[in-house]
Amino acid sequence: MPLTPSGFTASTSRRRGRSRTRMLVVVVVVLVLVAAAAVGYVLKTRADARAADRAATTAAQAYLSGWQSLGSPGDAGGDASAVAAAQERGKAGVTAVSVPGTIAVDQLVATMVDVRTKLNVTGARFVAGALTRRDSNATVGYSASLTLAGFGEPFAYDGVLRLVQQGKAWKVQARPDSVNPALAPGLRLDRTSSTGKRGQLLDANGQPLGADAELAGNLIGQVAPSSGLQRVYDADLAPQGGTVVVRNDRNETVSTLRTYPVTDGKDVQTTLDLNVQRAGEAAMATAAKPNGALVAVDTRTGGVLALVNHPLNGYSRAVIGRYPPGSTFKIVTATAALIAGKDANTSLDCTQTVAIGGRTFQNAESEQFGPIPLRAAFARSCNTAFIRLEQSLPDSALEQAAKLYGFDGSQPLPIASVGGSFPTPKDAVESASAAIGQGKVSASPLQMASVAAAVASGTWRQPFVAGTAPRSNALPPAVVAPLQDFMRAVVTEGTANGVAFPGEVHGKTGTAEYKDGNPPPTHGWFVGYRGTVAFAVVVEDGGFGAQSAAPVAARFLAGLAAP
Repeated sequence: MPLTPSGFTASTSRRRGRSRTRMLVVVVVVLVLVAAAAVGYVLKTRADARAADRAATTAAQAYLSGWQSLGSPGDAGGDASAVAAAQERGKAGVTAVSVPGTIAVDQLVATMVDVRTKLNVTGARFVAGALTRRDSNATVGYSASLTLAGFGEPFAYDGVLRLVQQGKAWKVQARPDSVNPALAPGLRLDRTSSTGKRGQLLDANGQPLGADAELAGNLIGQVAPSSGLQRVYDADLAPQGGTVVVRNDRNETVSTLRTYPVTDGKDVQTTLDLNVQRAGEAAMATAAKPNGALVAVDTRTGGVLALVNHPLNGYSRAVIGRYPPGSTFKIVTATAALIAGKDANTSLDCTQTVAIGGRTFQNAESEQFGPIPLRAAFARSCNTAFIRLEQSLPDSALEQAAKLYGFDGSQPLPIASVGGSFPTPKDAVESASAAIGQGKVSASPLQMASVAAAVASGTWRQPFVAGTAPRSNALPPAVVAPLQDFMRAVVTEGTANGVAFPGEVHGKTGTAEYKDGNPPPTHGWFVGYRGTVAFAVVVEDGGFGAQSAAPVAARFLAGLAAP
């Protein structure tokens, strides 16, 4: 046996000890590796489970979101195009996360749409609940809250979605009972109507608006299909109550899911005044031309008093007619001038013609008055003077004045209606045209009545037919008195001084060219106010406003009680 450096041989027991130690180390290492693998497996399993839970929950939420965005006739104010667009978005959202179950996916979407339509859903909210998953199957509870037109409280219920795993994706099975637990193939939800009485639309004095055929045809609208003010105020007018039921293919009621108490609808009082309306209708019947409109507005509030179309029950020119306002727009131009520091005595040259940017503008019947003050130019409605006036104003002054009177292209009433539009002029020619209410400027009779009311009260108010004015703009105090004086001068010494108006009337005539010609054809305008009633009259193809529209306005005012 070899010797160690110390002279002794190695101990076999020591070798065995070192061997055992190495074995222990190996065993420990193996155990650690096994434990680590086990822990890794557990962690991965849990991570996979959490990922699966998240994926299933996300699919359920996407499904509910798509379902919620589906439109129905009660949505979007009854706008058919908006409802159709919402249905397409909702259908795509539901379809993307669904697979056939007890019914096909397209049947599932049809069932959802049918529920919203039959129940007249005006709002829907779906909230996902807890997830329960086992292997490749899962369920997600949800709560539904459907707002139904005419029912005082939402129709609320709890439902369950069933999901299956397809690869790494989770999909919701298409089943009728996922839409509502009471549904199965061959069954559908429906509602019974209230047996209560529908409310009425009333005038300012409590008289039913339906008594006037013109208002009934052009403003009130119909209950079914929903239109006009009947649509706008349906939530108030409609009787409340009824039931939500389940029906079978034979239209038999299988069960009743919810009963709502029955109550009558509420009456809605409007700003319309049948006395003013009838005076307007009688006056428009005397117009020299077959087509035209008259609108009357309360100067104190902006509330609409009368909407008259000529011929009666024809095209709703009063609220959706788009016309060049012609010289009635000089109210706005004069406002811009007064804001810019001009006054009634500012001298303007009223020549027969004026050339701007290569185009020649002229006065009606080639009139010319030479240098005259602004007040006289307004009263005599001199185009060339007002074009020169606009050229002397700061940039955008006319546009800002137009916005002050609501010329921003917005819809004034909650039904189809037109206000005033003033596109920004691109050059000197467009600015000159705009100064005299021509070119691209347009307005409805409703809009021009609101302009006249603004001068009377000192505040422009957006016209309305129920409630209060949605918005208003106060005119600068320094411009109101001069404008009122200008409009009075039109009647006493200007273009309308030949018309026998009853009482103290302020007004502005307008002769608006609406297409090319030699001479160009024109509409006749007269806008103004007396007391608390402001008005606008347009006579299509009426020529000079002083000859066609102003006499109609005079007969309208004569038909009203004295202010």
